[in-house]
Amino acid sequence: MRGKHWTWWTAALAGGAVLTLLPAGVAGAAAPERAQVRAAADCAPVSTVGRYCGYHAGTSWAEYGSRGSHVKEIQALVNRTTRYGTTLAVDGIYGADTRTAVTWFQWYCGSEALSDGIVGPKTWELLRYGKR
Repeated sequence: MRGKHWTWWTAALAGGAVLTLLPAGVAGAAAPERAQVRAAADCAPVSTVGRYCGYHAGTSWAEYGSRGSHVKEIQALVNRTTRYGTTLAVDGIYGADTRTAVTWFQWYCGSEALSDGIVGPKTWELLRYGKR
């Protein structure tokens, strides 16, 4: 306690308070989830990336058992770019449902030779840019 230099932020830090920054116009505890869902629903084109759903801008290799934001990006892109029979859960876990959906996506895009359920450079290109 530093006398006159004791401020609200010092008290907040001393009390173990946590400051969470949210995007403008978003309020409440569930706001980050809503913002993330909104980003995934858009999958807008980005000049340097192609379609981008807000999870991962790269092209990381993914296959059965992979986990992470790159898997969420794959799941969201499959959901937004095709009329696959069911909607994939965007949970970041590359399980059996995601493998089946990716294999179907590869076949749907006319790449029978590529229909292996593994997301490498060619599948990322199809997900990001579609058939050219």
